[in-house]
Amino acid sequence: MFYDEIEGFRNNVALFLDQTNQIFYRDIVDISEEFQKKIRRRSLTILITENSIECICGYISLLRGNNPLILLDSRIRNKDLKFIIDKFAPHFIFCSISSQKKLPNNLFDLIYSFKGFNLLKAKKNLSYKINDQLMILIGTSGSLAEPKFVKLSYRNIHANTQSIISYLNLKSSDRSITTMPMSYSYGFSVINTHLACGGSIAPNNYSLVDNKFWKFYSNSAPSNINGVPFFYDILDKVGFEKILGKKLKFLTLAGGKVEKKTFQNIANNCLQNDISFFLMYGQTEASPRISYHKVAKEDLDKNNIPIGKAIPEGQIILRSDSDLIIKDQNIEGELIYKGKNIFGGYAKSYEDLNSFDNKLELKTGDIGIKNKDGNFYITGRKNRFVKIYGYRVNLDYLEEKLSSKDSTVACIGINEKIYIFLSKKMSKMESIIDLPKNTYSVLVLKKFPLNDNGKISYNDLANMVS
Repeated sequence: MFYDEIEGFRNNVALFLDQTNQIFYRDIVDISEEFQKKIRRRSLTILITENSIECICGYISLLRGNNPLILLDSRIRNKDLKFIIDKFAPHFIFCSISSQKKLPNNLFDLIYSFKGFNLLKAKKNLSYKINDQLMILIGTSGSLAEPKFVKLSYRNIHANTQSIISYLNLKSSDRSITTMPMSYSYGFSVINTHLACGGSIAPNNYSLVDNKFWKFYSNSAPSNINGVPFFYDILDKVGFEKILGKKLKFLTLAGGKVEKKTFQNIANNCLQNDISFFLMYGQTEASPRISYHKVAKEDLDKNNIPIGKAIPEGQIILRSDSDLIIKDQNIEGELIYKGKNIFGGYAKSYEDLNSFDNKLELKTGDIGIKNKDGNFYITGRKNRFVKIYGYRVNLDYLEEKLSSKDSTVACIGINEKIYIFLSKKMSKMESIIDLPKNTYSVLVLKKFPLNDNGKISYNDLANMVS
């Protein structure tokens, strides 16, 4: 794995903040040795992630110590963090001093400090078995997801990392600036791929509308930028020309469907400036990449944007409702993926950590077609999920969270926006939903449309807002 091979890049810059503040791979090797003196191998550790030198150094160091990690975002709510600690009984937590304040009192002792991060050890160690293959536990979605984690192995991460390096042609000279949380599978894979090829990461926490981002962008001179559709919506508004630089080689986009106008503007600018533009499709359960497509001029006038072809060493097939493989062109079926990067099941507590199911295929839940050129297109979803800022939100789970005795609740997702229908107004919805207000709308109905079987007609609800 890449974290065991970094000694081969000893003299390369791994993490860059400015010319006087950078971490070389040899520094990370030394740091990891200090970590390994403090923590026993195969200890379940929660890493509360931030895009920072401390966090990424800790991430690599913990993996070099063969410690399975639960990746959480620093914006996690106190009650959610407590829930996860109760369910998984981690042996250690590595987090920033500010994130440490979210932890339940008197459960952990400080045993090591690295810059602004602390390594904490559980006062009471629960004994449980952890499967030898388990490497990473990463959430399936944002805060509205069911409280479960995808189990990824060393083999999963290695296979997907090498495939991405191959089709993006990443080199040790490449540098990426972070635009997504490390706890999100897309952001996580960007970090892995660059470290695996001896490249570098410029850890950034600023948004595109912050002048500090552009100052840091100019100083760090990344060779590539990676983002979800919302990121590119903002980039399209602030001006594509702001990212142009001599070292910029390519852009990647994943995490949901991009607006056609935004896609055309970004693609046009890339083609005019000799910058490669890759569309990627994946799921956390695939570690996370499944397919990719390098945008060409002929894509600009197409009504549908392809997700492309399977990544190297992977395979995509379409399967009908009757479980038959679809070989004909332009016939809809469920997208099924096969490859070494398929996850090993879900974990809801430490009791799920001793098993790892090496699955042969992944049912994506997406409906798609394949054209004559072998490119795949997404045409719909089999299950009721919607992507918001790259995160999958389970609409059924959201309904469950909002349900009450006083109000009927129904949720639908259209064009990356959630519509919440209620029979009665509900107070304190913001604290329950925990998403930006512009990502959802609330509508109160006196009477809900029903199907013949007496259930709520989601099609009729969709017609009300489409």
